[in-house]
Amino acid sequence: MVKKKINIILIVVVLGLWGSVFYKTINRFFTSKELAVNNSAGSPTVKFNQINKDTFALEDVARDPFLNKQVQEVVSRPQRQYVPNTSHSAPVKKAAPAPTMKHLIVWPAISYHGYIKDSRGEMVILKIDSKMFRLRKNDLVDGLTIKKISSDSLEVDFNKEKKIIKRFKI
Repeated sequence: MVKKKINIILIVVVLGLWGSVFYKTINRFFTSKELAVNNSAGSPTVKFNQINKDTFALEDVARDPFLNKQVQEVVSRPQRQYVPNTSHSAPVKKAAPAPTMKHLIVWPAISYHGYIKDSRGEMVILKIDSKMFRLRKNDLVDGLTIKKISSDSLEVDFNKEKKIIKRFKI
């Protein structure tokens, strides 16, 4: 008996919701599209706020997100060689070599703060770009890989370049 009353109430609610949806969709087609403008306020001019476009400058990206490399391209220009013209014949021009591109690898700021040896092996405490990390051998953080660990120094690989970092002492 109770279930029957609940079912009747739910059916009435569902029919009411669907009825309002159908009324709103059908009402759009049969109402007039003319809008009545009430200009009794007396202001004949309408002022609009002008929206200015927001502009910003894009910076050069120093880190390649796909290769996990931080590179900075430097174009070196060859120096011009001037040959004094002693004869009145046609001047001889030397072919200038094309400018070469050098990739400068920008290393993050790294400092070695501690050495821990436990049952699982050796661990070091590093500060990389003002963030502290506890790392083991062959761990990778921001493209930086730890190759060798010792108590006073460690060997680090970054973009196929190796560097030895001494322990920071207070």
